[in-house]
Amino acid sequence: MRPARALTLSTIVATGLTLGLGAVNASATDATPAGEGKHHPPSRLQNDFDHIGAQVHSLTRGDRTTYYIDEGTPGQRVVVFIGGQGTSLESFQLTEFARSTRQQLGLRVISIERNGFGQSAFDPALGYDDYVSEVRSVLDHLDVDEFVIMAISGGGAYAAHLAAAMPERVISVHAAAASPMTLPTRSAPRGCEQSVKQRNAANAHWTHNPLLWWAVPGSPVLLVPGWQDRAYADGTRSFYLGGQLGDPSALSHEGALPCGAEAVADTKKITAPAYLYWGGADEVVPVAAMKAWQAALPNVAKATVYPGEGHTVQYRHWDQILVDMAGYSDHTVVCKHGQTRLLPARKAKGALNHGATLGLCAWSQAH
Repeated sequence: MRPARALTLSTIVATGLTLGLGAVNASATDATPAGEGKHHPPSRLQNDFDHIGAQVHSLTRGDRTTYYIDEGTPGQRVVVFIGGQGTSLESFQLTEFARSTRQQLGLRVISIERNGFGQSAFDPALGYDDYVSEVRSVLDHLDVDEFVIMAISGGGAYAAHLAAAMPERVISVHAAAASPMTLPTRSAPRGCEQSVKQRNAANAHWTHNPLLWWAVPGSPVLLVPGWQDRAYADGTRSFYLGGQLGDPSALSHEGALPCGAEAVADTKKITAPAYLYWGGADEVVPVAAMKAWQAALPNVAKATVYPGEGHTVQYRHWDQILVDMAGYSDHTVVCKHGQTRLLPARKAKGALNHGATLGLCAWSQAH
């Protein structure tokens, strides 16, 4: 279904009570007890807990426990979120600056932690097919049939296998600055000649320093209050939470998976429409990688390159990705006259030509 008219995306504003303190008479007869104001306190406070982050759930099959998050409610459109290389479940929190919009669009996000990161035990024998098996088990456990795939950066390698393994259940595929390393159109993977010891020596630089792994100097996402700190928290969860103590083994293993004999996914099986998002100045996963996706997938519905933007393009335009995942890809999120609007593509183009800006108004108002 498509919206019949332009929508205004709601903003949830938390208003607090300000207690004004008047002059206090120091006499014993009307002295105010320490810590109390002269005005009456509020008679009612909140009934429910405020959201402080996604709850991590677990599912045990045999001798392996899978960890996942499930943000949303049954009946909503499900998105399987796959974060970048070496990331944990915490990486999803980096998109929740648009939580209100996600909820308004009715999107439920499920993300499954990958081998060796966060709480997931490391098993050097596991590969892409095993990840697909874990995702399938979680979805079946939650009675989820159809779902959207959203992959960021290194998560693209897993997304291709997931989409090819369950094509009849995939609504759409969304890849943002995503690795093409499991596509039949990929360039030859690098570093396959390196030993495990060599990989570990190189990757220890990152796993011992999560601040370096997730630092994004100069990125527009730094306008989001607390974004960089949550990013550091993801690095810490990935490389330390399960007792890894910075052990680079999982990161080295993940980086070597494209070198395996079964690395390339059969993308001809992927019939769902695909949506691609790229930064024109991305030096980590350049635009050439997007072209590899376009050549590999039979049904690319939209491929967008944002000029001058880098490897955090997926966060800067997460609002539009949410809209596309919800099924409104013929609409564009713009800020017009200080209000975030969801407009049909033709009207959005006109608005942009007359001073409107892309995305939530928060992006332009934060400058």
